[in-house]
Amino acid sequence: MSTAVLAGCSSNNTSNTSSGKEASVAPSATTASPTASATPKAPVELKWLFRGGMLENAEALAYVNQKFNAVIKPTVVPAADYVNKQQLMLSSGDVPDVMLVLDPNTLKKYADQGLLAEVPVDTIAKYAPKVKAALDKDAPQGWFYSAQGGKNYGLTTLYTGNYTTPVEWRTDLLEKAGITKVPATIDEMTAAFEALKKINVYGMNTNGNSYYAAFQKIFGAYGVMPTQWMLKDGKIVNGAVVPEAKEALTLLADWYKKGYIDPEFITGKDLGTKFIDGKYAFNDNGSVFDLDETNAKSAIAAIKKVSPQGKLAFGTMPKGPAGKMGGWSWGTAGSIYVFGKQLEKQPEKLQKALEIMESAITDEETYVRLAYGVKGKHWDFANGQNLDDGVKQLSPYDDTAKLQAEGIAFGQTFFGGVARLDLNGKYTGKKVTDISEAYGKPAQWDVFGKSDILPSSGKYWGDLTKLKTETYAKIIRGDLPITAFDSFVKQWNDMGGAQLEKEANDLYNSLHK
Repeated sequence: MSTAVLAGCSSNNTSNTSSGKEASVAPSATTASPTASATPKAPVELKWLFRGGMLENAEALAYVNQKFNAVIKPTVVPAADYVNKQQLMLSSGDVPDVMLVLDPNTLKKYADQGLLAEVPVDTIAKYAPKVKAALDKDAPQGWFYSAQGGKNYGLTTLYTGNYTTPVEWRTDLLEKAGITKVPATIDEMTAAFEALKKINVYGMNTNGNSYYAAFQKIFGAYGVMPTQWMLKDGKIVNGAVVPEAKEALTLLADWYKKGYIDPEFITGKDLGTKFIDGKYAFNDNGSVFDLDETNAKSAIAAIKKVSPQGKLAFGTMPKGPAGKMGGWSWGTAGSIYVFGKQLEKQPEKLQKALEIMESAITDEETYVRLAYGVKGKHWDFANGQNLDDGVKQLSPYDDTAKLQAEGIAFGQTFFGGVARLDLNGKYTGKKVTDISEAYGKPAQWDVFGKSDILPSSGKYWGDLTKLKTETYAKIIRGDLPITAFDSFVKQWNDMGGAQLEKEANDLYNSLHK
């Protein structure tokens, strides 16, 4: 999943009282009448369920309490136990005021059980207007996540999936095969793969065991991304069953037959090791850090340990016969903050929670304090001078567990997740952003962000993705003819695909009237 983010910097900070909070006025010791000055407002208490390694006396909690006149009553659960613990708490009637729900289907289940407070979008617009604006601009699919039965039940977090992963070429292998230009089209890739075959190097490998990642950049060259829901000719359809997917499979089957694809692609194993060892030349799922020789974990550093003359370069995503290109992205909407049903009768608590999230997500001072900590103590500029290379954790807080214990999540916050994307990108660093801008576009993501958010997904989606993965592999390997794609489409629809397509169109139309 891509972790690069959109570049930019912002000076548009919200004030501490921008969401309707009134400044408290301390009573004067010399005031003759106790009614001559305002009475300080009592702190608002919030029971908050946190996911991660934060300590219950973390300094970030003290910061939030002081800044927002709140008393956060934390329940902290390790990430691995979070889902089970959350379900146990709710089933026992212990419903937190604020908690993170990891996926839309869980939200819909809790809403149907009457556990969650309805949060009208107008309420979000009033108390967290800049968060709403960020969602509307960068992650509109997030409103699908928090919707159930025509009502809104939460505030979706932003996610940095607005880029796809870069593609990489072993240019030392290309040169050895007589190819001096990094291929940019499917036709150029085909010619390069034929040349590589002559020096006993496969053209490519991929994670064929993945329902979404297998040959993703090749499908992107045909304008489709199985198994994402996409808008085509005014209708929502699934990319796994459209004619463009058949075109891509036809090409892949031909490449496989000619020996351009590692026969072990179906296992998805040892991809990194084989690439580093020079067994194949094109990697369709690289990392923005892979060309950084100063990073011991980068691909180029590993390659040079094996082959000191090894070379690596990013390439543009391959362009298909109709000029299309693209790669898989998860989109820009993440998990969802929800609020206990009791907050419908305690609006001041809902307002306070939204106020905290508004500041954590859109105010630079608050975001940096909660996402990175204190400069000079928890973090510093990675290059020691400016944000071009982003920020780095300082010892002993380069131990992420120690940093999280302080309530700091490095890059995101426990109180709102990722900041608005321009602000998040500012601290990720210009160099990373420039790479993503150059090699991470165009990215393709599901109309809904997550393909499995439909009402019947729990019943059908697992079997459908298994069917897709197995059938595609058999067609590519030649175990089935390309004509088997038509039978696959029928089987997909019969196994629930048709029902999900109906639900996808109903959901899309409900929010696009």
